[in-house]
Amino acid sequence: MEAKMIFYRKISKTGQITLPKEICTNLNLIEGEYLFIYKYKNSIIIQKHHDNTTLNQCIFRNGKISIPAELRKLTGITQNTLLKIKINRCNEKIIILPEKDRHLR
Repeated sequence: MEAKMIFYRKISKTGQITLPKEICTNLNLIEGEYLFIYKYKNSIIIQKHHDNTTLNQCIFRNGKISIPAELRKLTGITQNTLLKIKINRCNEKIIILPEKDRHLR
């Protein structure tokens, strides 16, 4: 049974989030690679491959990705929101969930 990797981060003023090295390694993310990013229910999903090629994309650079402003607004993410980050290795997805009741200090 695979251990679950769960990390907590916050977003920068410019809408960037640093992905944990363990997630980057497990999903074989490559510098300069474009990733699909979209809202699903109350979370933001990031994945390498998607059938719908019209989805927003972000670029993986320096261990970071930028979350578009419209997705931040739709999910209620601000600089003070604690973000729970986990992966689904089967589908090669990064799942970002805003923790509504918890904030970083």
